Amino acid sequence: MSRTLLASGCGGGISIIVPLAAKDAPVYESGFVPTEGQRSVIETHDGDLQVIACAGSGKTESISRRVAEVIRQGCAPEGIVAFTFTEKAAVELKERITKHVRRVKGDDFLGKMARMYVGTIHGYCYRILTEHKIEVGNHDVLDEHRHQAFVHRHRKTLNLEALATAVNGKKVAGFEQVAQFIAAVDAAGNELIVPAQLVGTDFGASYQIYLDLLQRHRFLTFGLIISETVLWLEKAPAFRAAVRRNLRHLVVDEYQDINPAQERLIEILSDAPKAGEHDVSLCVVGDDDQAIYQWRGSDVGNILTFGDRQLRKKRKVSVAHLTDNRRSRPDIVTAANLFAGSIPGRLKKKMLAVRKPAASSVVCWAAPTEEDEAETVAAHIVKLHGEGRPYTDFAVLLRSVKTSAPSLTAAFERVGIPYNCGGRTGLFLNPEVDALGELFAWISDSNWRDGGRYGGKDAYRPATATGPAQLLGDAFGMSDEAIKELVLYLTDWKKHRLSSAGKGRISFVGDLYHILDQLGIWKLDPDANADDSGRLGAYARFSSILADFESIAFRGRKESVKTMTMKVETTETKFVSAAGTAEARNKLVWGSLANFLLNYAKDNYEDFEGETVSDRDEVAIFTVHQSKGLEWPVVFLTSLTSRRFPSSMSGRSQPWLIPDAVFGADKRARYEGSDADERRLFYVAVTRARDTVYLSYAQKKTNKLSPSPYLQEVADGKTIAVRTSLPPPPPPEHSSPKQNPVELSFSDLADHEHCGHAYRLSRVFGFQREVAEELGYGKAVHHVMRTLAERRRTTGKTPTLDEIHRMVESELFVPFANRASYEQMEQRVKTLVQTYVKSHGTELERIWATERPFEIRFANGILSGRADVILDKEPGSTGKLAIVDYKVNADAERDARYAMQLQVYAAAGRGEGLEIDALYLHALRGDKRDAVPHAQSDTDAAVIWAEKAVTAIAQAKFPDNGDPKKCSKCDYLRICRSRKATPDN
Repeated sequence: MSRTLLASGCGGGISIIVPLAAKDAPVYESGFVPTEGQRSVIETHDGDLQVIACAGSGKTESISRRVAEVIRQGCAPEGIVAFTFTEKAAVELKERITKHVRRVKGDDFLGKMARMYVGTIHGYCYRILTEHKIEVGNHDVLDEHRHQAFVHRHRKTLNLEALATAVNGKKVAGFEQVAQFIAAVDAAGNELIVPAQLVGTDFGASYQIYLDLLQRHRFLTFGLIISETVLWLEKAPAFRAAVRRNLRHLVVDEYQDINPAQERLIEILSDAPKAGEHDVSLCVVGDDDQAIYQWRGSDVGNILTFGDRQLRKKRKVSVAHLTDNRRSRPDIVTAANLFAGSIPGRLKKKMLAVRKPAASSVVCWAAPTEEDEAETVAAHIVKLHGEGRPYTDFAVLLRSVKTSAPSLTAAFERVGIPYNCGGRTGLFLNPEVDALGELFAWISDSNWRDGGRYGGKDAYRPATATGPAQLLGDAFGMSDEAIKELVLYLTDWKKHRLSSAGKGRISFVGDLYHILDQLGIWKLDPDANADDSGRLGAYARFSSILADFESIAFRGRKESVKTMTMKVETTETKFVSAAGTAEARNKLVWGSLANFLLNYAKDNYEDFEGETVSDRDEVAIFTVHQSKGLEWPVVFLTSLTSRRFPSSMSGRSQPWLIPDAVFGADKRARYEGSDADERRLFYVAVTRARDTVYLSYAQKKTNKLSPSPYLQEVADGKTIAVRTSLPPPPPPEHSSPKQNPVELSFSDLADHEHCGHAYRLSRVFGFQREVAEELGYGKAVHHVMRTLAERRRTTGKTPTLDEIHRMVESELFVPFANRASYEQMEQRVKTLVQTYVKSHGTELERIWATERPFEIRFANGILSGRADVILDKEPGSTGKLAIVDYKVNADAERDARYAMQLQVYAAAGRGEGLEIDALYLHALRGDKRDAVPHAQSDTDAAVIWAEKAVTAIAQAKFPDNGDPKKCSKCDYLRICRSRKATPDN
């Protein structure tokens, strides 16, 4: 009888439970009666299964029960892979799976669940690339914003102006060139178009330069992660064999949103087995009526033709229907069914209403103007809130936040309704954020466009400091005299940054924190005032914009340099710093930042989406795309005019840099959208409502407006009457609030213990750290050590001194260092590795695994991490393992946390059935190795500590743990409400 590693939910202790045998556990617990569709999902494992899941039909519950039943019948967790569309959906699915596996297999079995993959396709591909292609370990992944900044930085090298001019027939602005190029490279990745297909074309030449630039800067994109994985699976039998060795069940959620590259990945993972592989049962889950991401390359044809395609491959295919809509009132279900019937080429199905009917579930109405429409919505929300409904009961969903949100946000602000405005332009609708943007543009004497906030027109004009200073000063309650002092401070800041005295390393994030310190951001208290939470989130989001730009502008690269020594040509890999060139041309760098802020960030950054573990009581103003997977009791669909929804842009031909020969009209049309795509989007919007959906349009803006044809269809030809007040929704059905589970790393727990408030500022709100020369050094050293271990394991030989030097020169990458500091780091790492090999070279022969993932599941969340190295034969017996964790710098407080981390890993490993016989902390500097206690009592205590920390974070407990020493070194000292040190000037 073993001891469980998982919290029992009763007091947070370690309990002793005898696991249930599979034959003794019932498939279904008492009181649960599955529908015919649910039974098919849960019990059909022979061959492939297509699950048609209507909106609100409880697909997550069915999928999680399916996984639990597969495990109950004897499938090992490592034989299961489940793809979700988002990380948030993955955490929810993991929680449900844990619940049902605990029921059918007992708590002790949960320790074995770490080897099952549940997450996004991108995350899965990145995981198997880093596991089997270790050279990827020193690459970073570009998100969409940093991708834009990267391409814009290199637009001249990529020859984008000539490319765009040739396709558009005229010159286009720089960021439009970038947008068109990124659309093309994303499409190339989505469609698995390889460089060889583009040889001899202008785009092909630029595309090859682009790929080379990514490699030199050690970057990957989301598209490349998938296409590279597919490439390796297709061309490298050993890679495929390693990936498919244990795979038996593949589940794909949101299958309607899969693009061609992802579909090819799914095909390879589930096709007929080769030697050493198993048959894989493929289960795809989705709803073609909810396919809304064609503009990202998704192909609804995948779900529409799934059955026929699998049958042509001579695979057995079953179909299950989840049709019971448990979310929405019957009138909403009826309206959604009728509208869905207008979508061409859809799979035949019909949602069934389960909930009780209620009046006023679908309300179509009109307002004379946009302002009237917004005022009516605001008044209705105020009335219902006064009757006891929280603001979180309400959402306003829009086809476009940019065009439709301003009148709503203005009306909400007038009556004091807290709101979270998402959408691609939501952030700069916040006047304080817009004012900060203008200040950073003012440094380089660039232009700004503020929407007429200071009494002028919404037109380009020179940026100033006075207007933003006044607005920000008023927002922070500063006196007139203090605002004058603020303007003087800003003037000195600009003078310093553009003078010879200001030629040191630029830190845009650091400058932001200096300004916020002057304003008094440290006075904001999110616990005492919900509005302060939203403001902090918005400032943090602005810090992300600056950090995104900084991470590209100041990132170095690796170059291959040929040299001649004694008439022998050799190739060396050299680091080229970007810091020196940036420091030498300050105004140019500031001008580039202003360009990024004005021409990209203003139109592409979303607002703060609320604290992830602590829901703020506010109304959601989201785009329909953002609402996918969410639901609210009351939903307002406003601005339903003929050119807004459906969008007048849908189906409009757009310029494509990628050649017709490889990207024909049929593929282009999919990205450009159609009326069918707009109809699916509208269907998604309607089905987000639980109790009532209010659908409205304004009859006039400057000209007369017509109602959306979709609104007219829902109204079924009836007159859409003007209303100044709205009928109330049905009384709410009360249910206990659900706490969202969290997924955390050990560094999350360590940082939370170090200071809960600093953790909150960083992880919850999203304030960024300043770029520093040594940023990434620890990660780089760990990558080098892993490369050393894997090369020894692959070749069976310990590297020579010369090989060690070449390995470090090739694999070390510290992106923000200047040349001098990089050379010092490189020499230091060479010495560390040489010393390690000299002292511990023989243990390289005992390596069992590197970067081995571990996971422990608690009642409130999941804790995951990776062990640096695991050694076998400790102290000489095969199967007895030792976990080694490398540390780069000495720090007593951190060493204690690292020791706790190793003990948690040991507990997780034992839960998987591994025999962990030793734990070591190895200080690379000084080559000092310390044994960490690993008795059962030690690891149990570490797990109890970890559970308490996970629970505290899940419950949004962020204690101020600062002291003068900690605070003086904190990245967030200037913006912290509880700082116990005085910031330096």
